[in-house]
Amino acid sequence: MAGDPRCPDCDVALEDAELFTGQGELRVRTEADGDDVLAAVGLKEALDVTPRRCPDCGLVRFYAIE
Repeated sequence: MAGDPRCPDCDVALEDAELFTGQGELRVRTEADGDDVLAAVGLKEALDVTPRRCPDCGLVRFYAIE
């Protein structure tokens, strides 16, 4: 991730956070466009996401990792 993301409300650097799920890793799916195998099942790409948390207000944002 380029640079340190900042909280849009508090203007402080967001800190790393950890997300717990019962089903494994959380991912973001983008819509299909094309004729490859992934598009055939409706998936363009699946990206891992990383949560970041504001230490002041608690806002949590998720960033897709390219």
